[in-house]
Amino acid sequence: MVNKEVIEVLSELSDSDLRQVQLLLKNKFGDNSDNKNVSFRKKNIKCGKESCKSCPHGPYWYAEWTEKGARKSKYLGRNFENTD
Repeated sequence: MVNKEVIEVLSELSDSDLRQVQLLLKNKFGDNSDNKNVSFRKKNIKCGKESCKSCPHGPYWYAEWTEKGARKSKYLGRNFENTD
């Protein structure tokens, strides 16, 4: 049975955060039936500030997939580990 605290935390997450949890779980358990081509990669990102002396920033982890013909990406965090 799932811990009540886990259920409470999940119920308070935004749709965006729940999508991130969903991607992480599908990757962990190998179930990518909805998104067969989810890939995980690190990116260095430019912040766009003219005065920034340390661009690009990162690396940051992103999940990427195609949905209804459009390329989508989701920020996963600085320390995301793509483990099986």
